[in-house]
Amino acid sequence: MNTTVRLTERSGSNSSQRRKGFVPVVVYGAGSDSQSFTADAKTITGILANNPRAVLTLELPDSGKKNVVIQEIQRQPVSKQLLHIDFQQIDMKAKLDTKVAFHFTGEPVGVKSGGVQQIELHELDIRTLPDKIAASFEVAISGLDIGDQLLVSDLPKHEGWEVLTPEDTLIVRIAPPAAQEPTEEDTAEPAAAEAAGGDKAE
Repeated sequence: MNTTVRLTERSGSNSSQRRKGFVPVVVYGAGSDSQSFTADAKTITGILANNPRAVLTLELPDSGKKNVVIQEIQRQPVSKQLLHIDFQQIDMKAKLDTKVAFHFTGEPVGVKSGGVQQIELHELDIRTLPDKIAASFEVAISGLDIGDQLLVSDLPKHEGWEVLTPEDTLIVRIAPPAAQEPTEEDTAEPAAAEAAGGDKAE
């Protein structure tokens, strides 16, 4: 679903804007010069939580509306406060390269038998039209048993997507149960038996 974000002109330093609840942003692409604005931090935070790869509509001061995607996010390392957002203008009739996150459904039968689920790939690289971008790619893994694995080539086809990730890339596998470390009791039994055997020999 397309989301509209209203931008405002920057005034004052970036730090003062952040204290007021705004995040500095830059809009570029589509043959236009880059422009600097601010956006409501709560609005951006909601978008990032819901679908960070969604196609957005920006309302620019005195410049009308533009279709964009979020290209880069900068956060404060410790507090995770939003510091800066880069928006890239897009042509809704032109394909673009993006990523879609996997959403795994079902508990693998191998996990129920004691196996260990190991996820090796979290996102798929795709090329598609902006209106075909999805928040996630649902992948059913309940049928995977111990020793089974799922490759990119095993994924169901998605209409309108050209998959850019190599087909032999491993997504998830079900590993055998981890070998248990011997306990003190286990290691003591052979020693006791050996000692007992030595007594008999004497």
